[in-house]
Formats: sequence, C-alpha cells, structure tokens
Amino acid sequence: MNAVRRGRTRLFMLFLALWAAVVVARLAQVQIAQGSRYRARAARQQERRIEIKGSRGSILDREGRELAVSVEAASVYAIPDEIESPRAAAQALSPLLGMPAPEVQEKLTSERGFTWVKRQIDAATGERVRALKLAGVHLVAEPRRFYPKGHLGAAVLGFVGTDDAGLAGLEHLYDKTIRGKPGEIIALTDARRSRYGEAETASSRPAQEGASLVLSIDSGIQFAAENELAASMAEHRAKSGSVVVLDPWNGEILAMASWPDFDPNDFARYAPDARRNHAIADSYEPGSTFKIVTGALAVDEGVVSLDEIIDTGDGTIRVANTTIQEADRHRYGALTLGGILEHSSNIGIIRVGMRLGPRRLYDGARSFGVGQSTGVDLPGENSGIFRPLPRWSALSNAEISMGQEVSLNALQLARIGAVIANGGKLVQPHIVTKIVEPGGAVRAVAAPEPVRVVSEATARSLANIMIGVVERGNSGKAAIPGFSVAGKTGTAQKAGMGGYMPGHHIPNFVGFAPADAPRCVAVVVVEEPQGKYYAADVAAPLFSRVMSQALGILRVAPREQRVPMAVLAEAAPERPPRYAAGVLPASRRDPASRSADDRTPSAIGMSAREALAAFARLGVLARLQGTGFVVAQDPPAGSPIRPGAVHTLFLADSTASPSRAGGRRAEEAAPAPSAP
Repeated sequence: MNAVRRGRTRLFMLFLALWAAVVVARLAQVQIAQGSRYRARAARQQERRIEIKGSRGSILDREGRELAVSVEAASVYAIPDEIESPRAAAQALSPLLGMPAPEVQEKLTSERGFTWVKRQIDAATGERVRALKLAGVHLVAEPRRFYPKGHLGAAVLGFVGTDDAGLAGLEHLYDKTIRGKPGEIIALTDARRSRYGEAETASSRPAQEGASLVLSIDSGIQFAAENELAASMAEHRAKSGSVVVLDPWNGEILAMASWPDFDPNDFARYAPDARRNHAIADSYEPGSTFKIVTGALAVDEGVVSLDEIIDTGDGTIRVANTTIQEADRHRYGALTLGGILEHSSNIGIIRVGMRLGPRRLYDGARSFGVGQSTGVDLPGENSGIFRPLPRWSALSNAEISMGQEVSLNALQLARIGAVIANGGKLVQPHIVTKIVEPGGAVRAVAAPEPVRVVSEATARSLANIMIGVVERGNSGKAAIPGFSVAGKTGTAQKAGMGGYMPGHHIPNFVGFAPADAPRCVAVVVVEEPQGKYYAADVAAPLFSRVMSQALGILRVAPREQRVPMAVLAEAAPERPPRYAAGVLPASRRDPASRSADDRTPSAIGMSAREALAAFARLGVLARLQGTGFVVAQDPPAGSPIRPGAVHTLFLADSTASPSRAGGRRAEEAAPAPSAP
C-alpha cells in the first residue's frame, strides 16, 4: 500500500514538474522569443498615434497687420472598435457637427481603426461634443486658418482647405513656405478604451510652425480700393471690376481689389467667379489707354515731335480697304500729339502708329511688357494677347495703335503707367517683400532691377501730356484737389464670337499722382457697366476716389502744403513749428500779399484735407473739430479774412454720401486704419 502511494506521489510530482517545465517554456517563448511582438501589440491596444498639422505661418501687410493667421480649433475623430452604438452616437453628434446622421454613422462604422469625423470645429462646439462623453469619440487640438479682416484682400490671399493645403492666391503659391510640418501625438487609452492622456516618447514628434509672409499690401489702401470699387459696381450695376495700386519705382503692389469678392473663412459657399482675382486673371482690349504706349514709342523713336501738327482730317482714315473713324464721328482737325491724347483721337494716333510701322510698334510694345506675364508672385495670371508680327493683318498696325487687337490685364496696364511715372523703366510687380522664419530670421525677397524702356525725356513728355488729358481733356473727373494728376481713359468694346458685342463695354483708366513726383500708379477696370459706360464717367471718378485716399493714407501732402495737416491745423502762433530749409507752408506766408477784398471761402461739404488745402491757398490758419466732412465754419463763409485769425471748421460724418462714406473715413484718418 505504501509502495502504491509512493508511486502515485512520484507520478504526481513528475506531472507537476512537466507542467511547470511547459509553463516556464511558454513564458520564455512569450517574454523572450516573442516578447517584442506582444509588447507592440499591447502598445497598439493602449496607444493611438494621431498626426497633428503644424501651424501655417501668418500673412502680414506692410505695417505688420495680420491678414491670415492660424488659430487653435478642435477636430473630432473616432475609434470605431470602441463605439458601443454607432447609430445612437451618430444621432447625438449630427446636430452639433451640422452633418447628416447617416454620414456621421458611416464614419463611425468605418472598418479602419481610426477615422476623422469632422475637423476644425469651433471651441464651443468642441466642448459640447466633449460633454457627450461618447465612448470611442475623441477630440484633438489642431490649427485652423483664420482671416481676421474677412473679405479684405481675399483674392490675393486665397484660402486653405481642411487638409491644410493652400488652394488659391498666396496660400497656394507659397504653400511649401508657410505650411507647417506635421507632428504626431500618442493618445493613451485604458482597459475600457477611454483616452486618458498623451505620451511623450522618443517616437512622438512636435508639430512645427511654417514661415510668415510680409506683403507690400497696405490694409488701409486695400480697404479704400475695395470699398470704392464695390460702391462703383453697385452704382453702375457692373458685372465685375478691379483696382490695382502700384508703387511705380519698385513695383510693390499697395492694393489689388477684385469684385465680386468673397470671405476666405467660408470660401466654399461662394461661386468660382467671386473667388477669381479679376485684376490678373481677366484680360481685355484696353482701347485708348494703349495710346500712351504708341505715343511714347513714337516720341522715343523720333517719328513725331511734341509740337508737330498732325491732320486728322474729317475724322476718317482708309486703311486696307477699311474706313476707320473717330468715336461718335468727331472731327478734331489739326492736333499735336498732346491734343491727340487729350481728345483721344483714333485717327491721330493711327497716323502716328503708321509712322512707327509694324516692326517698331511690335518690338516697342513688347518692351512695355505687352503680351507677357508680369511675373507677379501670384498664381493664375493671364498674360493677355499680342499676336506675333507674322500673324498681323493689313489692319493690325492701325488697330493696335489705338488699343485694339491686343489684350491686357489690369496689372499689366499699371506697369505700363509706371514706365511713364518713373522716368521710362519697366518694373517687376511683386507682393511679398519678406519671409520671416519661425525662429525670427528675416529673408528679404528682392525684385529684379527695373529695365529701361524709353528715355527719361520721353517719359517726362508723356507725363506732361497725360497731365493735360486730366486738366484739359476728357478725364477731368479723375482730378484730385490739391494734386496734379496724370492719366488716360479707355473705353473698349468687349470682344466676342464673330466680333465686338454691342452694348458690352469695358471702361478703364490708368493714372498716377502727384504727377510731378509720382507716389502711386492706379488702374481701375469696370466690366459691362449699365447705363453710362464711357471711362470719363465711370472709371475716372473711381480712380480719383481711390487715389485720393491712397495719397492720404501714405501722408502725401497736397502741393499747397509741405507739412502734415495736423501741424497746420494745431500750430499755435506763440510756438511756431520749425520747417525744413526752403519750405514754408501756405498758411505761414505773409498775409499782406493778399487782397483786402479776400473773403472767407465756403468749406461746407469738403473733406478735411480739401478744406485745409483751400484755406492754405489763401494763407489762412484753420483748426478742425470732429471728423468727416465740413458742416459748419466760424467765421462764416463770405466774412472778411482777418490777418492772424484762426478759422474753426466743424466736421461730421452725416454729410457723406452712402456710396462714399466708408472710403472717405479712411481718407480722413491720418494713420492708416489698423482694422479696416
């Protein structure tokens, strides 16, 4: 019996030894041979790797004002395996996320282990989602693109998709520069698959911010251009329009407005035409504004002199069996080149262009950049149309001379105007001036050196002619009180299939100011206005309003002033300000030079700048009270001017017309507005 018991005990001990050996072997296999595999599997069950976008760099205007920034937003993601009831979760999320419940449920039942439900929702919505405490539904912070000034400069800035890719404008062209580098976080989950934190491991990496762009755009001038353009579009019920304001010396774009416009914060709800940058994407026949190119080339080539008389006859000319006549059948008779541009004579400029001949006209126009992209750092530029010389017809020399058979975009026309304004050089338009790295390093973006196109003397002669066009010709509505303005109108018919379309016009204007020391070139284009359509009535007034505000924002003083308006208005007689050598403002000139019959002028309805200029011309010191337009004055208009007296002008916004009030407020501000 004892022997049997001992045998059983030995058998049991042997079994235990064998079982222990198997367990130890299996443990050795799991922990040593297959340890890395099971540790990785455990990590996958306990960790979720989520890629996080890096913040895009900011886009700033020339004064450092923010036009595009990255802000923190919440993104909702799901782990389908962790969701207990996809249908119930979808019903709860649908109203919060603004998505149909079936669409949400489809995401929650995805076969993938990770799926985005909705990205970049606002913080308040994110908190409401978090409060639901749905198993398998989580939130993570991500950067979202935000445009603090809304519509301002939208066509230039472009917009960004939810995948952080720039889809238009500067956001698209400089996408690689300003897009941040993505990072990765590791979300930790417990046994119930609930997220409880984030792990910092050697394999995780932080997101990196992209570089920032500094633009040549001035927010104040951009606001004025967009505001006035929108008012003009409404007044004339036009199809589209654009405004470009350019520094003629270095090619910096100070403003580029396009209408219709859009809000890049919600770009998807706008039609493609509203998101189009009409200033560079649309080309059109310029019509008479092109006559400055023909005139400049003719003067530079010596085929016509400034005082030469050119006979325009009875207002018709026969070219290649085709009769061409003046607009509205005018007859101007004998004209100089200045008279040809002042009257915008088709016959006169054709005779000048025929003297140039096809080769010189073609080569010269190409040197002005006609038919070529400007090279501006924006996507989507239309280079226009300018056929090679072998494809010219017998009529081309005549028609191109007066701005037909050739098409330009607004920026190309602004560059042509800059050639005349800066003394004969072709500049490279550009909009990005600096790139600022996240660490603070600044890299300047240099533009190519201007290239001489015509002589300085030729450019000066054309500038003087363009001054005459505004002062004596048909462009009087482009004038700006206190400034000399040079400019030229153009009213082109819109070309279509089979020829020009009756009733479809594109009035445009190019000009610069002050004409004696140009600070800005501006081009305005209005497509298909209703009712009035001549550039003198549509484009010239729009140019005047935009340019006057641009000069005010840039603090360019009228010719009657040589010191800031604030000094003229507030200087006390007992403490006269110091002026630069040789400079004396009109308000400080000897009042004895005035006639005893001089009377106080009426300033009612004038802007602050216009009123100060009017009083300065008479050597009278004026003080301003309020902002906007003059509604009263003391002493009253018509009273005798007393030497040394200070006249008080009372201003209010109530007199501003609805279409111009917003733009005028920008003009009245001494500094450019920080948040237009």
